[in-house]
Amino acid sequence: MMDYKALNCFVAVLRFQSFERAADHLSLTQSAVSQRIKRLEQACGGPLLIRARPVSATPLGEQLLAHANKVTMLEDGLFELLHEGYSHQPLSIAVNNDVLATWFAQVLSVFSGVDQARLHIKAADQGKTRELLQTGEVVACISQIGTPVSGGESVFLGNMTYELVASPEFIKTQLKNDICIETVVGAPSLIYDEFDDLWRRYQHECLQVKADIRNSHWYPSSHGFVKMIMAGTVCALVPTVQVVEEIRDGRLISLFPKAKLNVPLYWHWYKLKSPVLDRLTGVVLSTARNTLS
Repeated sequence: MMDYKALNCFVAVLRFQSFERAADHLSLTQSAVSQRIKRLEQACGGPLLIRARPVSATPLGEQLLAHANKVTMLEDGLFELLHEGYSHQPLSIAVNNDVLATWFAQVLSVFSGVDQARLHIKAADQGKTRELLQTGEVVACISQIGTPVSGGESVFLGNMTYELVASPEFIKTQLKNDICIETVVGAPSLIYDEFDDLWRRYQHECLQVKADIRNSHWYPSSHGFVKMIMAGTVCALVPTVQVVEEIRDGRLISLFPKAKLNVPLYWHWYKLKSPVLDRLTGVVLSTARNTLS
């Protein structure tokens, strides 16, 4: 029989990335949390946590975390069926930064109007979010990969369209008013971090040149992207939906208006017959239909 009090401690440590914060959340001492997790590890036959900063799960811990999240969702669904009340357990989901910076705020707003469950959102690159679902850290995610995980489903949401933009000042000073592929690729650009491959893909697929990111700054903030572009520091790929007004007003210029990169997005979730997860899925689908191409 699973020790669910110990399991709750294990989940809390991973959620809050700290034994101390997990203990505060559970109204326990840090020693009590540690002892319960040690008993759980003994029962499971191996270590569940990598005790570093940040705390992470071992492969065995990832399996247990996935089990814990699924059990929680199933119990919440049963509670709602029996008591005709909404669950108050948070839903852990993974969403990429560009979606968070554009249309996912609308998802949260609409969902809050139909459900009392809280969303715990983990930000990650759209190529990495599905890994968080596979390891059990989340119960749903948005990913550019369409293949469902084992025990899960996926649905196509639409394409996130990206275009290369710059300020008029950047075009004047950095490009010398010469908007051509050679000058643009050689000018200062911006990528999110080492996992961001959109600028590479754009050069290869849209400009049909060999990708070169040697002139790229790293700036891990989707909102910061637009500010740096507006300041005339760089040119960069951004979601079209994020800069509609700036392009319309002439504050930003689309450097190659006919060369846009379409990134497919998929919603993934575990098949758990969970009413709250079904409601969230409905909100995500309806919002995406009104936003994506």
